[in-house]
Amino acid sequence: MNGDAELLLVDWLAQLEPHWRLLLFAAVGIIAGLGLDVIVRRVPLAVEQAWLEEMQAADASGTPPLHAPSHPAALPSAAMTRAGSLASPHLARLDTAPTRRWQLSLLSGVLSVAISWRFGPTWQSIGALGLVWTLIALAYIDYDTQLLPDMLTLPLLWVGLLCNLGHWFAALPAAVVGAAAGYMSLWALYWVYWWLRRREGMGFGDFKLYAALGAWFGWTALLQILTLACLLAIVVAGSAWIAGRLRSDQMFPFGAFLAAAGIATLFCGNGLMIWIGGTP
Repeated sequence: MNGDAELLLVDWLAQLEPHWRLLLFAAVGIIAGLGLDVIVRRVPLAVEQAWLEEMQAADASGTPPLHAPSHPAALPSAAMTRAGSLASPHLARLDTAPTRRWQLSLLSGVLSVAISWRFGPTWQSIGALGLVWTLIALAYIDYDTQLLPDMLTLPLLWVGLLCNLGHWFAALPAAVVGAAAGYMSLWALYWVYWWLRRREGMGFGDFKLYAALGAWFGWTALLQILTLACLLAIVVAGSAWIAGRLRSDQMFPFGAFLAAAGIATLFCGNGLMIWIGGTP
């Protein structure tokens, strides 16, 4: 968060005693976690169903679909649905984890309490709740399916810019530049990797999520977010590769690490920029 941003009080929240405010945020977070469970299970299925309908319409008309899946992980799933299976294995298994609901509720509740503690009875707290809940949903969806749906990433980007009309988390010019720079930087890396290896290194959803984080935190936070995400990915993917659970040529959910880095930046600010010699 930009250290120059002014904390804007929400009057009715400010009137609550701190312990009651923490309990309120905990309860709201737990309830939100139940909603996140529905989103994590239903949104990928809705995206896949939309792809299936578009492919069937394209088959009927003899024209290519306008919005074909851009992420390679989506292609086998779309092919399976086209062949007659209404839900691919990696999406169908989303309904087979009953503990996921309580895991999401606990994580959402804990982070919501942390937001109340970090930002107090302010409008920044309200905005941070929406940001964190959306990032949790995106991280789980990307982990499960390697998809980052536009119906979540694009609203996250626009809401970030709207919040920063009041400089809640960054100055508006920095947020606009952050959104553009976030998208274009990963877009450029994508094509460099394609030119060198002749295969995709990430999905387009990663570009949009990185742009959304730039819209929330400004361009000065982008290097920190990418650095943290890469470090997390190296540790997790490297451990999975050593354990034999990940092939060297297998895609992994980088968006989940971007989401985790975004949550860390929300709570810790741009402190890493000082360590690497930049400007916080």
